[in-house]
Amino acid sequence: MVERRYGSSWLDTIKYIIYEGLFTGGKAYYLALLALLLMGAYGLYVWMFVQHAPIFLNSRYGGMYLTGMSDSVGWGMYIAFFIYWVGVAAAGIVFGLGAYAFNHKGFKKIAVLGEAQAVASLIIVLLLIAVDVGRPLRAMILMPQLPNLHSMLDWDFIVISSYLTINLIGYLVTVHYYRQDKPLPLKFTVPFIIIAAPFAIGIHTVTGFISQALTARPIWNSPLLAPRYVATAFAAGPATLLLALALAEKYVKGFKVDPDVYKKTLLVIAGALVVGLYFTLSETQEIYWYTTEPLKRAQANELYYGYHLPYLAIMFYLWIAFGVAAVLLTLIPRVRNSRTGLILISVLTIIAVINEKTMTIVVPAYVPDSLGRYIPYYPTPVEYAITLGMHALGIAVYLVLAKAAIEAIMTHYFRGSGAHH
Repeated sequence: MVERRYGSSWLDTIKYIIYEGLFTGGKAYYLALLALLLMGAYGLYVWMFVQHAPIFLNSRYGGMYLTGMSDSVGWGMYIAFFIYWVGVAAAGIVFGLGAYAFNHKGFKKIAVLGEAQAVASLIIVLLLIAVDVGRPLRAMILMPQLPNLHSMLDWDFIVISSYLTINLIGYLVTVHYYRQDKPLPLKFTVPFIIIAAPFAIGIHTVTGFISQALTARPIWNSPLLAPRYVATAFAAGPATLLLALALAEKYVKGFKVDPDVYKKTLLVIAGALVVGLYFTLSETQEIYWYTTEPLKRAQANELYYGYHLPYLAIMFYLWIAFGVAAVLLTLIPRVRNSRTGLILISVLTIIAVINEKTMTIVVPAYVPDSLGRYIPYYPTPVEYAITLGMHALGIAVYLVLAKAAIEAIMTHYFRGSGAHH
């Protein structure tokens, strides 16, 4: 019989998440959480400090002036990683599909961790948007104009906030039932997957549409941009969760993942990488074989050759090299069936997609600009500190949510009635 320390109300579930996530860890857990919170606090401090630099430093300049961005390069590191984490959030639905659409017991055990990952990823997304705005209170001026369904940015706000809400509900409901050693009811799982799956695709599709619609950035004017976003997301998102599962198996006593989950997820990752690499090849053929747009060719040259920004070309070819390496390693049984091989493939995939989906997407569209000027963009230490801080806060949330979710999974599937089915 499973010990019950909490009541059966939803408030008790929230108390359970707070207690299990914050007050039941070991020394390593608390050290990791403390390090993340300190890094996040420092990032917030730097962001707030630079916004008020004219006051603190008696300077004429502050805010975005202290970044590498300019009038010509309007998006930089913040938006680059915004795009990446939208994809990681979207791909959390892979585990929900396996659990609720295909009724796979192994995926049912860990689907809630995909929901936790989506919530944490979208928190990083919203934090990066906030720091990119500069002074978020200024955005309140726009609120009376919402929703404006003619604006693609409004659609992005709608789908991101809706998907965040859906995953918060999914996480809360799953932990609520599992902590009481109860299976999830069909009246929840069926509507959840029917609603969540289109939103998962939608958040990254709309993100792609925002860029695709900007006619002054011809390198983005491709119908493959949104599918590229979705394809590589379905590689990086599952790879991130596989790493989390591998760490949970190592540090949580008694926690085990069905080997079939690893096997099927690696197939999804490999397939998504192949599609993403194919889209890259297809766009390369279009740009260098028959495009008649000189600015598009000039922007592509920065990506492929790095004449003025060498790091772009390095990142682009790292995407290809690491992506191909991850696919090839997945084909070797001895590698994919070992813990070390699983972690290696996941890490290679994450690095590959970071190189493909961040700076190499955003920056080439600005160099050269629409007037033909080459104004290079290099992130400043301020941008690195703020970006790392926003990541740390989101990962800290993931750690707390995952800790509580794993305890609920253990209650139902390893110590309770779920272990016997």
